[in-house]
Amino acid sequence: MDREAEFGRLYEAHRAAVHAYFTGKTGDRQLAADLMQEVFLRAWQHLDKVAGLPDDGQRGWLFTVARNLSVDTVRHQRTADGTQRALESEPSGSQSLTSAPAGTAVLAAERAGVVAAAIVTLPEQQRVTLTMAAAGDMNSAEIGAALGVPSGTVRYRLSLARRTLAEALGDYDDAQEEEQ
Repeated sequence: MDREAEFGRLYEAHRAAVHAYFTGKTGDRQLAADLMQEVFLRAWQHLDKVAGLPDDGQRGWLFTVARNLSVDTVRHQRTADGTQRALESEPSGSQSLTSAPAGTAVLAAERAGVVAAAIVTLPEQQRVTLTMAAAGDMNSAEIGAALGVPSGTVRYRLSLARRTLAEALGDYDDAQEEEQ
């Protein structure tokens, strides 16, 4: 297989659609171009696997990577925005941080951090399924079709993931109550 020729064909066949997807998701043509570049970098790294797929399989592979990158980008931006809001709502330097009551925004940011940390610890199958449901706004049938698993399996993975997140928040809330 001529890797460069195969990659060129793959790129030309799908670049416009991938870029349009990211432009629609982000509203930023430059960010869309950067994300598209990352998708095709991953395609190059896995070209032996991707080239062996039929055309619709190649497109599916590319858009699965694109969707995951889009979710990661949104998650990163939300985390950065939450951190910024939390920092802006902190008491000024003249007040003692330990004596000042924590603001609602700070507590919300802390809870979001707990959830984010718990998501990172989820097994990959649960994390991907949860991300597709929450950020991709997909139902269990759509997720199952995209991942090639039954929708019942998707619902089970979502249940396990949500239980893990609820336990992490419950542990955090219990610790907060003990401090008070």
